[in-house]
Amino acid sequence: MTEDAVRTHYRETLLRRLQAAPEAVQRVLRERLPPPPTDADGEHGGMAASVEPPRRRRSTAAKARTPLAELNEHIATITGQPLAARAELRSAHAFRETWSRIRAEDEVAQAVQRGPENAGPLNSHMLVLRTLGLLSELSPDYLRRFMAHADTLLWLDEAAARLKPAPAKARAVRQKK
Repeated sequence: MTEDAVRTHYRETLLRRLQAAPEAVQRVLRERLPPPPTDADGEHGGMAASVEPPRRRRSTAAKARTPLAELNEHIATITGQPLAARAELRSAHAFRETWSRIRAEDEVAQAVQRGPENAGPLNSHMLVLRTLGLLSELSPDYLRRFMAHADTLLWLDEAAARLKPAPAKARAVRQKK
């Protein structure tokens, strides 16, 4: 790429940003805007010369796409799959796994602390807490999956409890008639 081509590309990029920028940013970008390249005849040529910087702010609907949106579209066309269909980053996956493990360990530690103090050896609450404590030591991954299942079951139980009163009221109305 020649130096003139780079300057032209830089100028065109700044002009595109100028069109989508607020007024204060437009002033700064106009100061950085290089003069258009000249031809051998001394005339300004190329697409950059025909584009004038805007004098007023454009509406939000008419704003140009952001560079990040353009990059995502470019990546999607190269890979042939939309952004949402690609697998997540390894670092994001590792973070999610670590966060899940820490959360499960914290929940077990809090449950053990809140457990009954003077419970007997066969108290079901204490047996469950002791089992969860041992499970966190033996297999943190299994504990994490077990906690996810338990959370799901708890949510389903609470959702079912919220739905039950409505049919009970309907039955009471039918029985009164």
